[in-house]
Amino acid sequence: MYTSPLKEFSRNDYFDQSVINDDMADFSFDIFFSGKRIGSRRDLIDLFVVTWIMDDTENIFIRYSIYSGDKADWKEKITDQLKILMQDINVSKEIISGRLRYFEVKSEKYLPTEAFEKKFLELKSRMKQFQEY
Repeated sequence: MYTSPLKEFSRNDYFDQSVINDDMADFSFDIFFSGKRIGSRRDLIDLFVVTWIMDDTENIFIRYSIYSGDKADWKEKITDQLKILMQDINVSKEIISGRLRYFEVKSEKYLPTEAFEKKFLELKSRMKQFQEY
């Protein structure tokens, strides 16, 4: 039976700045996610993922994406989202490769819906105000 692959249906970015501070290797990042099975089939899911990066001057870069489809490659989708976020804020390929070499998505990053939403709002509240120069 055919199942649709896990595809991104929605993406929202929240950035303090357009690029990471000086493309340095010293930044922190993390992920958290939530999800649910859809329909009567156990292999179809909706997946809600937040990836975020904070540079050394505490600028925060957040990506919130929603995926839907076959759950087979859900961990790879989360890792890819983090990698693409790093690329989008101009982190060099070498640094991305080094920082993600041993990264793996762990089940303890899963949050029930209410806790996921609360953590997302808390993370957004840590962002600095957008400033015009």
